[in-house]
Amino acid sequence: MRIPESTIQKIIDEADIVKVISEYIKLEKKSSSFIGLCPFHPDQNPSLHVSPTKKIYKCFSCGEGGNVVRFVEKYEKVPFPRAVQIVGEKCGINVDLGTNDNFHISSKYYKILEDSTNFYHFLLENTVAGEEAKKYLYKRKLNDEIIKRFKIGVSQPDPDLLFKSLLKNDHQPLDMIEAGVVRGTDPYTDVFRNRIMFPLDDITGKIVGFSGRIYKDSNKDEPKYLNSAENKIFKKGNLLYNFANAEYYIRQNDSVFVFEGFMDVIAAYKCDIHNTVYVETSF
Repeated sequence: MRIPESTIQKIIDEADIVKVISEYIKLEKKSSSFIGLCPFHPDQNPSLHVSPTKKIYKCFSCGEGGNVVRFVEKYEKVPFPRAVQIVGEKCGINVDLGTNDNFHISSKYYKILEDSTNFYHFLLENTVAGEEAKKYLYKRKLNDEIIKRFKIGVSQPDPDLLFKSLLKNDHQPLDMIEAGVVRGTDPYTDVFRNRIMFPLDDITGKIVGFSGRIYKDSNKDEPKYLNSAENKIFKKGNLLYNFANAEYYIRQNDSVFVFEGFMDVIAAYKCDIHNTVYVETSF
């Protein structure tokens, strides 16, 4: 469903841009505008300026800027229509996006993958299997900061541990299957087991799939990597891993390094090279 331009403009005009942005970052008044730390790059000194009269924001360090809808779209990493709806809700204007829009259909899958990522990371940090997996990662020269930065986790050998966790979070089995993390009909089983889990993100930073690597000698007869199959939100040819995190550095350096694997991106990060992406061609 297309939102009328008049509705979009009315929302931008009526929304209090300072109030909206203040819900996401801390702003302080300076002269006729407001300033704060820019959330779109590693900002040390407040470089984001918000003008309540012009109804725009601008970062004088990374160059990011626009109106209130653009800020919400980029900060929350949601499609433009959803950003319009969010801002509309904040200023009392209802925006009906219909029930068949793609982002409505896809949002439940993104949530499943987000919850799965958090669960795998929790297991890495709080279980015996996680301790063993971290020893492997340390041996590969990945420290705690890198593990946290790339949201690395671990899947357990249990056949349905993730499934049960997602079920407790009110996710439906069919949605889990379509998101690519569960298989079967009854019993349902986890797709990834006994592997170190590397989340794969899209151009907006949303998790769309996983690559799971074996780390135990007992699993050496299995494929080294097990990757998500293509589904409703994961298209291998469209994957641009790490772009959301690299965008600022790509702009700053006016260049980008394109790698053949996501581990190459992580290796470059270890060397303080951040303008890197991984483009998926085929697994």
